[in-house]
Amino acid sequence: MEQHDNVISQYTDRQAVEDGVLVAVSGPGGVNRVTRAVFDHFTRFLGNSPMKGPVIDITPLMEVITAIVDIPPDADGWRTGAYQDKMLWLLPNEIGGLTLMFPDDY
Repeated sequence: MEQHDNVISQYTDRQAVEDGVLVAVSGPGGVNRVTRAVFDHFTRFLGNSPMKGPVIDITPLMEVITAIVDIPPDADGWRTGAYQDKMLWLLPNEIGGLTLMFPDDY
């Protein structure tokens, strides 16, 4: 009997961003997504603005992205490295960019 691999469900990039699992960013080197865990770890909440709501300092996150994007990719386009004693993966995503994540986020 021939066996087929049928997709039971698919979780799209759009759904992941809407659910907050992924955060859309505009980072160097084509990084356009980070996981919520990476975003929360490497950003700082500064307070609330009456006009715009939460104010987040993303400077530390951009520093991480810059450091990891400079690592040469392997044959599959993955980059792995550590930043501040945290292991990180940077890998190609379904929307033509790169996603930064902790290995536990995979």
